[in-house]
Amino acid sequence: MLVFARPRLAIYADGYHSRLVDALANDYPAMRALLGESAFNAAMREYVVAHPSRCANLRWYGDGLARFLARSPRWRTRPVLGELAAFEWALGLAFDAGDAPWLEAGQVARIPAGDWPDMRFALHPSARRLNLRSNAPRIWQWTEDRGRKPKEVLFEEPVAWLLWRKEQTPFYRVLAPDEAWALAAIGRGRSFGAVCNGLRGFAGDAGAAQRGAQLLRNWIAEELLCAGDPAR
Repeated sequence: MLVFARPRLAIYADGYHSRLVDALANDYPAMRALLGESAFNAAMREYVVAHPSRCANLRWYGDGLARFLARSPRWRTRPVLGELAAFEWALGLAFDAGDAPWLEAGQVARIPAGDWPDMRFALHPSARRLNLRSNAPRIWQWTEDRGRKPKEVLFEEPVAWLLWRKEQTPFYRVLAPDEAWALAAIGRGRSFGAVCNGLRGFAGDAGAAQRGAQLLRNWIAEELLCAGDPAR
C-alpha cells in the first residue's frame, strides 16, 4: 500500500492545483488573454504554491493575486500585471456587491435650498476606487474588443479610477483630482457643504458651489449614490 501512496498523493495534489488555477482563470480572463495560456498557468501555479487556499468559497481565492504579482521577483518586472489583476478583481467586486436603491434627482430637489449644505450621501455598495500607474484598464478593454493590442505603459503619476455597477453592468472611468477628493470626502461622511468648501481649493471661491452641484448631478445620473434622506 505504501508503494502506491506517493503517486496517488501526487495525482491528488496536481488535481487540487488545477482546480485552483481554473478558479483563477474564471476570475481573471483578461490576465489570461494578455499572458497566454502557458504563462498564465505558470503564474497562477506560483500563486497557488505561495497561497494555499483557506477559502470555503473559491470565488474569493484570488483576492491576493494583485499583491503577489506586484511583489514576485519573476512578475513584478511587468507592473501592469499586478495592476490588471487589481482592476479585474475590483470589477468583479463591483458586480458582486450588494444592491441598494439609488438616489434620484427628485429626492434632492424636494430639499429646501437652505438645507443643502447639511446634506449627506452614501456611496453605492458597488463603488470602488483604484489608483493605477499603468494603462491596465486600456489593456482590459483590449481583451474585450480584441482590436490592436496596446503597449504596456507606466505613467509618472497615479491615475484615480472609479468602478461601480449600474443596472447589473460594471462601469469604470477616470476621476479628475477634485472629484476623487470629493468622493473620498463623501465616503467619510462629510456634508455637501463641507465638500463644496473643500472644492474651493480646486475651483476657487466662485466656482466651488457650481462644481459641487455639477458633481452631484453626475453622481445621481450614474446611480453612484444610495437612496435615503440626504437631509438627515
